[in-house]
Amino acid sequence: MKHFLLAGALMTTSVVAVAQTTYSIKGRVLDKLTGEGLPGATVQVVGNGANTGGGAEDNGTYSVAGLKPGTYTVRASFIGYKVLEQQVTVGNQNTTATFNLVADNATLNEVQVVGSLGVAVERSTPVAFAAVNEVKLRETLSNRDLPMILNETPGVYATQGGGGTGDSRINIRGFDQRNVAVLVNGVPVNDMETGQVFWSNWDLGDVTKSLQVQRGLSASKISVPSVGGTINVLTKGFDDKKAALARVETGSNNYQKYSLMLSSGTLKGDWAFTAYGSRRTSDGWVDKAFDDAWTYFGNISKRAGNHRLSLTGMGSPQSHGTRSFQAAVGLYSTEKAAEIGASPVAGGNKGFSYNPYWGTLTRYDRDPTTRQVSNVQGSEVLNERSNYYHKPQINLNDYWQVNSKLFVSAVAYASFGNGGGVSGLTSGNSSTLSQTVDGQTNFQGIYNTNVRNYPFVFNTATRRNDTLFTEQRQSGSFLVNNVNSHRWYGGVLGADYSLNDKVTFSAGVDGRLYRGLHYREVRDLLGGDYARTIGNLNADPTTRLYEGDKISYNYDGKTQWLGGYAQLEYKTPVLSAVVSGTLSQIRYKRIDYFRAKQVTVDGQSYDVGFNQTQTINGRTYTSADGQTVETPWAEFTGYSVKAGANYNVTERNNLFVNVGYNSRVPFFNQVYNTQGIRYKSVQPEGITSMELGYGISYPSLKATLNAYYTLWSNKSTNSVSTATGEPVYSSVRNIDARHMGVEMSVAQEISRSLQLNAAISLGDWRWKGKGLLNQVTESNVQVNQLDQPVFLDGVHVGDAAQNQFQLGLRYEPIRGLYIRPSFLVFSKYYAAFNPDNILEEASRTDAYRLPTSKNLDLHFGYELKPVYQDKVRISFRASVLNVLNEFYFTDVSNRSNSNVFDAGNLQAFFNRGRTFTLGMAVGL
Repeated sequence: MKHFLLAGALMTTSVVAVAQTTYSIKGRVLDKLTGEGLPGATVQVVGNGANTGGGAEDNGTYSVAGLKPGTYTVRASFIGYKVLEQQVTVGNQNTTATFNLVADNATLNEVQVVGSLGVAVERSTPVAFAAVNEVKLRETLSNRDLPMILNETPGVYATQGGGGTGDSRINIRGFDQRNVAVLVNGVPVNDMETGQVFWSNWDLGDVTKSLQVQRGLSASKISVPSVGGTINVLTKGFDDKKAALARVETGSNNYQKYSLMLSSGTLKGDWAFTAYGSRRTSDGWVDKAFDDAWTYFGNISKRAGNHRLSLTGMGSPQSHGTRSFQAAVGLYSTEKAAEIGASPVAGGNKGFSYNPYWGTLTRYDRDPTTRQVSNVQGSEVLNERSNYYHKPQINLNDYWQVNSKLFVSAVAYASFGNGGGVSGLTSGNSSTLSQTVDGQTNFQGIYNTNVRNYPFVFNTATRRNDTLFTEQRQSGSFLVNNVNSHRWYGGVLGADYSLNDKVTFSAGVDGRLYRGLHYREVRDLLGGDYARTIGNLNADPTTRLYEGDKISYNYDGKTQWLGGYAQLEYKTPVLSAVVSGTLSQIRYKRIDYFRAKQVTVDGQSYDVGFNQTQTINGRTYTSADGQTVETPWAEFTGYSVKAGANYNVTERNNLFVNVGYNSRVPFFNQVYNTQGIRYKSVQPEGITSMELGYGISYPSLKATLNAYYTLWSNKSTNSVSTATGEPVYSSVRNIDARHMGVEMSVAQEISRSLQLNAAISLGDWRWKGKGLLNQVTESNVQVNQLDQPVFLDGVHVGDAAQNQFQLGLRYEPIRGLYIRPSFLVFSKYYAAFNPDNILEEASRTDAYRLPTSKNLDLHFGYELKPVYQDKVRISFRASVLNVLNEFYFTDVSNRSNSNVFDAGNLQAFFNRGRTFTLGMAVGL
């Protein structure tokens, strides 16, 4: 027995000794263009008597063990990419080697392509950023809008707004999406007049190759409205391999989606094609917020010598029901009202999906004399508020490697947006329609009134009114289209020139021409025959309007934009530094077709509306002598300067710092009020930003920690209130805001089958000083005085949670099967507010702080082993959103009252309840 024990001890000692004298080479295999891991890449290790290797995991990590000290050749390969080798020396510890592979059909300097698209590079670009790769998009996006997946990024707060498909909004570091630049393949897509991003214009989730969010100062070279950050969406294109993918999805609320994508890979003559199409429908998780959309995407690319040409077209013609405005908390839930100390609402407790902006209608014909009803139609559901739009966008890119030192990138693009939003309108020019006792739009009552609304005359003989049954009937309430179409043309030309192996100079120009077409048109007269003209001072007030005729307002907004940039970049393996600046000239003009025409005499303009005259210097002028009102060009100059540096302290640790100042031009709707009158004292807004960051990067661990400080001077905000029953539009200008905070993210590969990711963000965002308030009604009537001072100093900035905590896991118990839970907490969320009552220093109070929100999502899926000669892949995916069915505040205002601290005046949207999606995909 003793001999057996001794032998066992000797064997154990020998195994330990061997284990202690062999080591591992670990690392990651990445796509050089996007920084994504390449799952399944092959790593081969040769030398020192060894010939071994392994495969990369889903995030591109690999590990080759059992290597003695010595020098090895490590070779990484992946189908469709060029093979890359490194000489690696193994000493008395484990060694790492990371590979950045280039597509084998690429002739361009991929790093320069990345730079031209404004994509940040790890351990090089001195900005805080996070990337979402294609794998994570497929596994966790579910049936949500694209911004919702970014909630796992520190400093990001995204919600689904009123709940209509595509109505999501995103907030970065307390700045709403009007102040977050969104680029698709390097092309800006923020609305040129408001800065808004309408996510319903595209359904890009299935064609997105990589999604990167840069917080604070961005890596983009062109001048964009980046205050909180930049979102850069890279779609599939010329670097994709030959593939076909068909997908079908279903889920809660009758959600259905079918899609097909085809990629040719590189064909004869160096051509490549990618095409995608989808069909999506849903009843919506908000009452009657239907969704009906088609999506198309196509890319054609061609390599011609040192050029890579790429033509991309995409669009998503769609319509969906919306829930435009928040409602009193008690209207949704008596329990939630009690939770914040608000009173119950009579007729409330309707549920969190309650939507007042729809009703039912039965149309019919009615004989005016006999009052007999005929031709009764079936009952229909009619949306008072909905959206319809189609925004085709075409981009033509040319990446040109002129020589080893000079790289030129150019893009020309065009966008033709057509559509708008549906709303109600009354003959008094109010968009508030009457409701029934159950809180829905009273379409039937409106129809019944309109269908009987014949004119009458007073009969002097009978002393009674005689109804004129042969005349047309006027609609007192009806539906209109609020058209917001546009024509947008632009181009960006940039060049990178290598002064030497360490210094690169970049410069370029950015030009844009934009014309927005804004008007209301009669959509549905709801039983009547015509509507009276409203708001058109050049038309007879008795003019009868029919479906398709313009009403209420009609103007064009023109924007001309010319910008330039210059950048100097120094880069070594240890230190990267960049200094850059932009200069832009922006011009705005408003052309108003409904304002009274003007005649100009001796440099002085005079209004001459319908049936009016002006006698000047003895000559009488009529409307026929006048011209459509065009404002003079409002010209602004904007600029930005920024500098940053990244220092790789060791192979695994880096520090970065950046500072910058952005003199940002106000948007079009901050220059002119709804009457087309230019606001006084409109100034460019000044944003000063500073940031310091630290990063740790290992094959199995990545962590970042950064602190930021942003001071926004002369900030402008716009809001709407319905306290009086008619919307009142408010604009506050020349107010300062200070945003500061810290952010941390961690991604840890605990084992091959288990990965962890976590994020923490702590912010402190407050207003500073006082601003100027102006208000107008929907009828263009000024409310209160011009430039009324408001006192906001020290009040917390609302509309987004300032603290964020996120924890997620990805567990793969067996090959091909994954489970991804994600738990998210938002706190320190202050309600958005209208500062209407903070008109004196003594009246200043803080905004209302909402309860903490908690949400758990669960995603899981399984991919079968390839079949049919290992060419066909079949996978299944499922998601359960809001697993715990918890309801919490997501978007909060107090449109009904200006008392910012009283919970009873808050109006809100809540999140969706528990929902699920199931999907199946078949790919080649």
